[in-house]
Amino acid sequence: WDLCAGPHVANTGDINMDAVALESVAGAYWRGDESKAKLQRVYGTAWETPAQLKAYTALKEEAARRDHRKLGQELDLFSIQESAGGGLVFWHPAGGQVRHQIESFWKELHLQRGYQMVFSPHVARVGLWKTSGHFDFYKESMFDQMQVENDEYQLKPMNCPFHVGIFKQGYYSYKDLPVRMAELGTVYRYERSGTMHGLFRVRGFTQDDAHIFCLPSQVAEEIRGVLDLVEEVLSTFGFTKYEVNLSTRPEKSVGDDKFWQLSEDSLKEALQSKGWDYKVDAGGGAFYGPKIDIKIQDAIGRKWQFDIAYVDEHNNKLRPIMIHRAIFGSVERFFGILIENYAGAFPLWLAPMQASRLAT
Repeated sequence: WDLCAGPHVANTGDINMDAVALESVAGAYWRGDESKAKLQRVYGTAWETPAQLKAYTALKEEAARRDHRKLGQELDLFSIQESAGGGLVFWHPAGGQVRHQIESFWKELHLQRGYQMVFSPHVARVGLWKTSGHFDFYKESMFDQMQVENDEYQLKPMNCPFHVGIFKQGYYSYKDLPVRMAELGTVYRYERSGTMHGLFRVRGFTQDDAHIFCLPSQVAEEIRGVLDLVEEVLSTFGFTKYEVNLSTRPEKSVGDDKFWQLSEDSLKEALQSKGWDYKVDAGGGAFYGPKIDIKIQDAIGRKWQFDIAYVDEHNNKLRPIMIHRAIFGSVERFFGILIENYAGAFPLWLAPMQASRLAT
């Protein structure tokens, strides 16, 4: 919960002391920097009425019961081992079986919808990340460079430049478009040790990336296809309640006005054709294009955000539009959400143990 979002009061005298509770004490580094002094952080919460406090406390207790870190250990699904380092996930056989089912379902659905599976390297020369713009806009989230012979390499934080590279190796006429590529690709992002949290925030994770290269006239139709796919995936896992946002051009961005207008209009057209209500997040898009994000609601009412689709302009002779799309975002994070949504009791098709024979 983002309790800092408010509502706020002018002074502490406005707080109902019958609706206040101190929750916990924990260590925290000043400004989240582990090289700075460690402080004691006191957690508390305040509500308008005791009834609201009671409801919040009950919800928090239920969330603790469903905590994927606790259930992951009890059900022997996964572990994060200090000997290997924080934020690096070990998938145990039971968790691996559930993940296999999730990924098999994902692959089959994409193949049915005309996507081609691709695979890409885990590292690349620094020059690639400079060309793609990630080095300038994403440097703080990338691991340090490594020296290999006379070249500098970095672990990939995203799969996008590799899919662009695959596309550029081909020779496509306008008749060949759209071209849809998909990959379950492992990416690596530097997260401070104090910010990592179970499967929800890790340093190495698998992203279900897809890129669609299409003509400007095909963008709205392709986005509509993405939204149909998202709806099918989420409903299969039992998520039927969600909020939709359209995030538009941020202050710092690349690309001309014509591209941004086309992209935003295409996203709006696709959302309207689905009949989905949505809110506009002005300036909330990526530096290279506008995006659609969805907040799904789990079994106990919590909301989880997924950045579903971005639109980018790919620069080659055809100047096609590139749609960057992810549904799970991170397989690890989605798995953690599923554990908590089902409280560890997976539906039969996902359950690591399908049946057990009892001795008579």
